[in-house]
Amino acid sequence: MAGPRSDRRAVRLAVRGGLIALAAAGVGFVYVLATVPPGEDTYYPRCQLHSITGLHCPGCGTTRALHTLLNGRVADALAYNAIFPLVLPVMGWAFVRSVRVSRGTAPAADSWVTRWGFRSLTVVVIAYGILRNVPTYPFTLLVPPGP
Repeated sequence: MAGPRSDRRAVRLAVRGGLIALAAAGVGFVYVLATVPPGEDTYYPRCQLHSITGLHCPGCGTTRALHTLLNGRVADALAYNAIFPLVLPVMGWAFVRSVRVSRGTAPAADSWVTRWGFRSLTVVVIAYGILRNVPTYPFTLLVPPGP
């Protein structure tokens, strides 16, 4: 019969194995996205909101923006989705912070920065989604080029 110590070790090994598999899948995804450009004839999913209504959601152009970012073309990434390259560092920080909190090396995320930061980011993303569908000049720059 296994004791509590061996049970914890088995759980740790399973979690590490899962994280290694997840990391390998992520590396594969990044490799494919960097080498196969999104377009009309590729297997990348299309935005269903845009396909049905013609409206651009806050995420429209994100796949093309990520492809151009992985190939070092920041200006093109901003043209496809202006908010994604700006939010990407925030998402990375939030991921690292959540890992540190779960490991116990950082205090829990109860601070006003986290609360107000999340709310502010939500308002910015919603406003971006609305403004990129306004058909007047300065806002038409927010529409992703191409299909």
